[in-house]
Amino acid sequence: MTQIMWLDNLAPDIQEEILFMPRTTQGRDSIKEADLRPIAKTLDWDKQRKMWRALKMVNSPCEVVE
Repeated sequence: MTQIMWLDNLAPDIQEEILFMPRTTQGRDSIKEADLRPIAKTLDWDKQRKMWRALKMVNSPCEVVE
């Protein structure tokens, strides 16, 4: 329960993005709660936003160009 409560510390725009992420219908979620913990424990919202962008870059699906 404590782990979920940390998510309340996320910047509002990050919370909103998480809320409206598409549902995972197959396989595993690309971003897990454990991935968010270090971001949520950072109280500076500007630093959170940088960490969030980096996390999204690492977890974004790669597009195959043919």
